[in-house]
Amino acid sequence: MISIIGAGPSGCYAAYLLSKAGLKTQIFEDHKEIGNPVQCTGLVTSSIKDIIKIKNSAIINKINKVRICSKDKTLELNLKNSNLILDRKKFDNDIADMAIKNGTKIFLNYKFIGNKHNSIKLRYNHSKEAIVKTDYIIGADGPLSQVARSNNLFGKRKFMTGLQIRAKLKNDNAIEFYPSAGSFSWIVPENSETCRIGTASYDNPKLYLEKLLKQKNITKKNIIETQGGLIPIYDPKLNIQKNNIYLIGDAATQVKATTGGGIIQGLKAATSLKNSIINNKDYQTLCKKELGKDLYLHLKMKKIMDKFKEKDWNLLLHLFSNKETKNTIEQFDRDYPSRFLIKLALKEPRLLYFLKFLF
Repeated sequence: MISIIGAGPSGCYAAYLLSKAGLKTQIFEDHKEIGNPVQCTGLVTSSIKDIIKIKNSAIINKINKVRICSKDKTLELNLKNSNLILDRKKFDNDIADMAIKNGTKIFLNYKFIGNKHNSIKLRYNHSKEAIVKTDYIIGADGPLSQVARSNNLFGKRKFMTGLQIRAKLKNDNAIEFYPSAGSFSWIVPENSETCRIGTASYDNPKLYLEKLLKQKNITKKNIIETQGGLIPIYDPKLNIQKNNIYLIGDAATQVKATTGGGIIQGLKAATSLKNSIINNKDYQTLCKKELGKDLYLHLKMKKIMDKFKEKDWNLLLHLFSNKETKNTIEQFDRDYPSRFLIKLALKEPRLLYFLKFLF
């Protein structure tokens, strides 16, 4: 029996793959329903379609236009492949249904307390407790993973805090990014009248968000709902496997440090996890091979950008405005910087100037 803690996309997709391969799989989810609370922008690149088939009902918008805005300059990009805006609750439930149809059992309102030998301790209905025997434990329980804490796999994690609102805001169906030192903000349209507007920062995201809302003349009467949560910073040194215990998704810090996105990375890690268990391969090694290079590059890029001043952002956007450089950015997928960073540097060698911020 394989027990997965957490019914987010990575946990449910791992359950789907493992149950489809004929293994008995069960999921224990802390919340009363799958997909709530929403703690994600739901923005993914089209490369997700190479991993999983998404129902049209889970896609609420498709966007090709992106603007990156510094204080004095704006770079507009027309992406070759559309970004998708997901209905996270629908998307999460669709993957859960895939797992259920292949034999996975899902238990809601079950909180993981700890594990010992080949059993896990759970609390349900707020006060009752259960001991469940299991052969494998998969921690898909988010950035503050209790599975990681209980098994000395938590490490020295760093986090950003994300704060997002849904608000009424007329727009031209373009994603907008507002980078600044130690944080980044975004506007992601759901439709022509409504946007997801948020900020991720190391400290005080409310301050950055209020600044953006003021800039866009958004008042309290325009706000539909508020969302938020922790975003783990990828740790390449983190142990994500210990004997029969595995971490995946946010619990494994498998998140792009530059954008805070991790849906695609979590799904790809689920494939590595399935291959590890079925073929008795080292999960950590498989994940490093599949995800490590690009997540590491995102981490280094974030380290560089955290040291930027406004003039550095202006310079970067100026260099990106070069016709050949801009075309390269529009053609490639930001999930995989290993596929285009060298090409960018060859087309615009002045980009090497920013490497000084690594030291």
